[in-house]
Amino acid sequence: MPGATMIESDRPGPVTLRSIRELMSAVFALHPALAGAEVPETGSGSLPAFADNLPQRQWYRGVLHANGLVRHGFLLAPAVAVMAADHLLTGACRKLLKEETA
Repeated sequence: MPGATMIESDRPGPVTLRSIRELMSAVFALHPALAGAEVPETGSGSLPAFADNLPQRQWYRGVLHANGLVRHGFLLAPAVAVMAADHLLTGACRKLLKEETA
């Protein structure tokens, strides 16, 4: 199952020809025999991100929010969790996250 494209858009809706072309080109480059594979379904969605595409730490109504990990959330989540815990327990502020106040 191919993953997401790198196309940035705020337009919800059906999959575009450009995104399909980019994904299928990557699939073909991975293994040319996949050129004959069927595409039974496509779908689209959005990944929430900040304008600068960097993760941010925000306080809102007394709650610490660490958001904006976008497509790297699976890999960054453990480090961000440790940093959030450090911040809550000791006030330490590591620089992986940009700090904002809401």
